[in-house]
Amino acid sequence: MAVKLVKPINHKKVVKITNQDFEAKMRELRVNSDIAVAVSGGPDSLALMHLSNRYALNNNINLTVLSIDHGIRAESSKEIVWLEKIAKKNKINFYSTKLKKKINSSNTLSKARTLRYEALSKYCNKKKIKFLLTAHHLDDEIENFLMRLVRGSGIKGLSSLKVKSRYKNTKLILVRPLLEYSKKSLIQYLSEQKQFYINDRTNYNNKYDRSRIRKLSQQLIQEGLSKVRFKNVLKNLKNANNAINTAVSNYLEEQVKLNEKKIISFRSKEFINLPEEIQHRVLVKLCRFAGKSNKVPRSRSIQELINSIVKEKSFKRTLNSCTFVGQKGVVNIQSESNIAKPNKTENLAISKNWTKSIEHY
Repeated sequence: MAVKLVKPINHKKVVKITNQDFEAKMRELRVNSDIAVAVSGGPDSLALMHLSNRYALNNNINLTVLSIDHGIRAESSKEIVWLEKIAKKNKINFYSTKLKKKINSSNTLSKARTLRYEALSKYCNKKKIKFLLTAHHLDDEIENFLMRLVRGSGIKGLSSLKVKSRYKNTKLILVRPLLEYSKKSLIQYLSEQKQFYINDRTNYNNKYDRSRIRKLSQQLIQEGLSKVRFKNVLKNLKNANNAINTAVSNYLEEQVKLNEKKIISFRSKEFINLPEEIQHRVLVKLCRFAGKSNKVPRSRSIQELINSIVKEKSFKRTLNSCTFVGQKGVVNIQSESNIAKPNKTENLAISKNWTKSIEHY
C-alpha cells in the first residue's frame, strides 16, 4: 500500500506564520540548545519540522526528528519510511521506533499518546536533549477544552495545554510553540514549502471521542463561537490558572516547612483560611512530591483529606504512598517508604528554595 498524501491548500484568510515569527517565539521561550521534534507526518508536525529546521540552522542548534510507530494503522510503517526520506532530504537527524506494547484499550488514542511520550522522553534523556517540541495548535486547544468541559474539569483542566512545561519528573522540557496558530495556518505554511502531508484517517473515526469533539467544535464555530473567541476564553482561563498557581507557590514558600527527617509540615489554621481550590492544589503537589509519584490523587480523596484538616483536631490518613498526621494544629506529611525504612545516617540538604522542586508536580 502506497502512502496517501494530501496537497496543502493555500488558505489565504488565515493568520500566517513565518520563519521570523517562529524564531521570535523560540527565543522568547529560551529554546537555546539541542531540540527534538515529534513528527507524525500530519500537516501540524511537518510544519513544525520545517520551522524548527530553519531555526536550528540559524542558531547552530542540533535538531532531531522523532517518529513513533504505534502500529494502530496498517500503513504506519510505510509512512515512517516516507518521513525518513523527507528528513534526509532536508539533512535532519531522524530516529524512529515501533512500540512493542500492543494497544488493546477502549481508550486507544489516550493510551497511544502515553506510550508515545514515554518513548520520546526515553530517547531525549538518553541523548541528553533538553527540549522536545510538539505541534499542538489552536484547534487542539479548543478540542482539549471541550473534552475537559464535558468531563466537568475545573480551571486547571480547561487550560491544561501549556506552551512550556516539564515532562513528569524528568529534565525534559516540552515546548508547544504553535498554540496561537490554527491548523489552516500551518497548512498554508506547508503550501509555501510545497510540502505534501499524510492524512490520518483515524481523525475522522467516530469511535474516538476526540474525533467526535472535533466535529462538535466545528459546529460551534459555525454557530458563531469563532476561534478568536475560543482563543480569548482560553487566554482568560490561563491567566486565572496562573494567578492560582502563584497563590499556591506563595503559600508553599511561606507556610510549608521541610525538616532533616524528610517530614513536611504546615499549620492547620493558615491552611483552613485558604480558598478551596488552592487547598486542593497544595495537597496534590505535596502528596505527589512526598510520595515521589507522577500519579495524581483522586479529587474525592483530596477532598476527604481537606475535610479532616478543617474539621478534625487529630487524624491520620494515607494517600498516594504518603501518611498525613494532624495534631495540635499541625499537619505532618511523610513518605511511607521513609517510615518503613528510616535511615538515620542520611542527611537531606535543606534550602530556602526547596519548594521550587515541587513546581512541576
